Amino acid sequence: MRKLASVCHLLFLFVLAIRSVAPAAETGEFDPVYRLPLRIHLGASARPLDDWRPILGEINEIWLSQAGICFSMQTVLHDHLLEQGFDLWFDAIVQGWNGYYNDPHDIRVRDTPDLAPAAKPARHPAARTAAHELGHALGLGHRQDSPDNLMASKTYGWQLNEEETVAARQRAARLAVKGVAFGGGKCGGRERAGAGVGEGERRGEN
Repeated sequence: MRKLASVCHLLFLFVLAIRSVAPAAETGEFDPVYRLPLRIHLGASARPLDDWRPILGEINEIWLSQAGICFSMQTVLHDHLLEQGFDLWFDAIVQGWNGYYNDPHDIRVRDTPDLAPAAKPARHPAARTAAHELGHALGLGHRQDSPDNLMASKTYGWQLNEEETVAARQRAARLAVKGVAFGGGKCGGRERAGAGVGEGERRGEN
């Protein structure tokens, strides 16, 4: 009974996270909006369930507002992988890392990453680190010329430059999946789906 209550609570948080995404007006000139399936695994997290609504919402705020990319999120307590899309774990401990990207189905983020300041910081370090690792999943490398960059290592920065935006949208156009079975609600703009998700190489924040 307790497990069922936890699952229901996770589903409730998931709906709230989707509703907290920036509205259509904030997607700017991005048309279409690319929608990518993302399964969030919380079984190894030590954070209270109530923490996750603003964290998951900020991940989509970062990507939707700057690149017109929306992650269609599903929160789960198990380790079963999506057939298409991305799998991201929030863990109490990620040994030696704030987070890392290994491949589309092996993305890990610490519950409480240790990040350096930025002039325009993200609100939640876990959201910023998850957004950073998803940047690797979208083909972006590190960019260390400013702590305000999303793709800088170990900072609160969340900003993308024009080249990163173009590259991420090109990858998202190929990775967006038709017939998403979860993640209700619109991200804003005209949405488009494409093919499946390919493999990648391990990148992380140490």
